[in-house]
Amino acid sequence: MAHLVCKLTPPRKGSEMSQKSPNDFLTSAEAMSPLKRKAHFRRLSSESLKKFRLDPAPVIGDSTITIYHERTQALMPEDRDKIHAHIPFEGELEQIQELQSLKPEVEKLRAALHRFQKSRLRMLIANALIDLARLIAKRYKSELIDDPSTTRLQQFAANVDDAQLQQMGIPKKFWSSLRKLEKYITTRNQQAHETSGDFAQLLLNEQFREGHVFELWKDIFPLLYGAPVEEIAAQKEEDDDKMLLGSP
Repeated sequence: MAHLVCKLTPPRKGSEMSQKSPNDFLTSAEAMSPLKRKAHFRRLSSESLKKFRLDPAPVIGDSTITIYHERTQALMPEDRDKIHAHIPFEGELEQIQELQSLKPEVEKLRAALHRFQKSRLRMLIANALIDLARLIAKRYKSELIDDPSTTRLQQFAANVDDAQLQQMGIPKKFWSSLRKLEKYITTRNQQAHETSGDFAQLLLNEQFREGHVFELWKDIFPLLYGAPVEEIAAQKEEDDDKMLLGSP
């Protein structure tokens, strides 16, 4: 059976814990807490808890954990500064191995979610900049407030001067992005209608790449967009990063 060796600090001599028998010490709450922590287990089955063993095993004369520790120290002075406990974890080991096998899949899902979130964030940034431009226009060009088109708003944002922004208390870090409102809106609108990048990234996900769907649709990218699916997906990633950094 697989087991793990954990080293426990002996209780202080004369303390209540030092008077416990070796078995009572091993199963006490004070010992269980560090055992679980050092073994990296949030929970241990009741069956596993019953199988905890001290190494070496106590003998009849070891009436307390202190006596046990002093005896084992004398037997192995180079190796028993601390109390050694064996933890069987056959079932837990299987769980760990199963979780480890799932880790690559989890990482792929995390990467796919991250790409989706970046793409959505691009759209939300553009919307926020439109709201910011309308806020400034409310003070300096009120006729734009009810204009459903953003064309004139884009022109206003591109030409708003530093004094107006400063007077409004707009942080300087937003000025450059605000003046590029037209590019942000263009990118946002393209994102709503041009889905080749999202299509490419989704097709390259593990769940599709290894199957019939990928083989069926990968060749449509050179045909329609003039580049292989991998290149279209990479360009989408690059465009998302540029937008998030304020350089659409």
